[in-house]
Amino acid sequence: YINGPCDFDADKDGSFRISGKDYFAYVNVTGKTAEASWNADPKSTHAHAPLGVLTRKGACWENADARICARDLPAAQKAAALAAQPKGEYAYPDYPGASQSCVVARGGKWIEGAPLVLDRCPGDSSANRFVRTADAMKIDKADGLCVGVTRGGSNTLAALQKCGTDGTKWSAGAKQAGPAAVRSADGKCWTIPKLADDKAEFPNEIVVAPCDPKAD
Repeated sequence: YINGPCDFDADKDGSFRISGKDYFAYVNVTGKTAEASWNADPKSTHAHAPLGVLTRKGACWENADARICARDLPAAQKAAALAAQPKGEYAYPDYPGASQSCVVARGGKWIEGAPLVLDRCPGDSSANRFVRTADAMKIDKADGLCVGVTRGGSNTLAALQKCGTDGTKWSAGAKQAGPAAVRSADGKCWTIPKLADDKAEFPNEIVVAPCDPKAD
């Protein structure tokens, strides 16, 4: 399920988290044993499925049903992998329960013309794309692309465009680290009409609409 380069994050007690694009696992170490869990389904945003008690064998923690290994890459490969990771922020709605969702390019294709949607966060850092500037929302690791707009039926949707073209003039509190509305100079904001619908399924379109006067 996770095979190849992955994200690895460890604690001082030896517990760690490992994640690929669709799957992730948590290993909580206590002495010579550990208890592990994973998300089991790419659509799940929590490591809810237990893997049982594991014991360490070399670079791996394993039992009869699971084997979780983490090995460091050779220096050159590690440097290349780190350099290839996007260094921007990930974007999600300031809405109760929405922190496990991310704004991503539909289908994971960060290319010109791709619409932006709200979807489940990928297990890796591939959604960390957004770079706030004074007058644009640039996309890291996608040369020359910014957030712009496209038509989707009767709606105007957020999508990826060449930077500097009409529709890419967005700001989102470039000098602040906290939440901020993404807005244009002409009073338009990103909105997600389906966000309040408990029965709506991902992905959700990002609709460009007049800003709420109460928006930050």
